[in-house]
Amino acid sequence: MKKIILSLALVVIALASNAQSDAYNNGMKGMISRIESAQSNPEAYQDASNGFLRIAAAEKNEWLPNYYAAYCLAMQAMFSKDKEKIDPILNQADQLLSEISITIKSDEVMCLQAFSKATRISVDPMTRGMRYGSESAKFLEQAKSINAENPRIYFLQGESMFNTPEQFGGGKVNALQLFQTAAKKFAAFKPSSDLMPTWGQRTNEMMIAECKK
Repeated sequence: MKKIILSLALVVIALASNAQSDAYNNGMKGMISRIESAQSNPEAYQDASNGFLRIAAAEKNEWLPNYYAAYCLAMQAMFSKDKEKIDPILNQADQLLSEISITIKSDEVMCLQAFSKATRISVDPMTRGMRYGSESAKFLEQAKSINAENPRIYFLQGESMFNTPEQFGGGKVNALQLFQTAAKKFAAFKPSSDLMPTWGQRTNEMMIAECKK
């Protein structure tokens, strides 16, 4: 009788675990689709970030909800027309990424940290370019040491090169090589799950076309 009760208890636990997993996966997929539809709307990215934070509050052992919340904040900052809002928004993103980095070392997190640093340059490129460009580059090198096949590394390096004046070693020609490397990496890239990051490929293709003009 005790064995039957124990077996039933294990079945109930397994079913509850599967239901929770399904709810998490479905919730995440729904929010990821909202990222894709946000396009260049800062408010839409803010709403999506809040949605991911709600999932993160319910799923404290999962790091991806906070990762995507930070990604949405970085995108919100990038498309913000008010430069005074960029740093406070990115401070929130950086805090989330720093908290993730306490428990895991992920090339994806480091790529997003690099993206956040690079986005800060837009506030004042003349005074911020060297500092935040260098910090962004360090994160990308760290990401490369973990997974050199991550296409977002080369995509972000390409964007940095594209936005660097030719007299300082940047420009379209040098950027194109990095974007083309990223394109090859994107073509071969296989995320470990349906929830893992895939961003950057579409923009990378646009940048290749821009560099060839």
